[in-house]
Amino acid sequence: MKNKDKLLDIFNSFDGKTQRNKLCEEFRELQDELFIYVEYEDECNMLTEIADVIILMLQFMYDYGYDLDDLDNEINKKIDRTLQRIKEGYYDKDKGK
Repeated sequence: MKNKDKLLDIFNSFDGKTQRNKLCEEFRELQDELFIYVEYEDECNMLTEIADVIILMLQFMYDYGYDLDDLDNEINKKIDRTLQRIKEGYYDKDKGK
């Protein structure tokens, strides 16, 4: 069984509301880990929390009918757009915008 099939199996074992709530919970846990890392420069479980968020995001992506190629294309467009904006001086390094 491919990961896509496994993730859809998990997603379909619960209702959408349950998975949305789980995703919000995982986002909060990742936010907590980011806070620990930024504020205290301490070891944390960031990779675990990133994985949890990605797993749930992939479930939603597959349920909505998208696949990894769609995701890869969207990521590449956004990376290229950001690099172009940097090149054009769109972002102010001092303000982080």
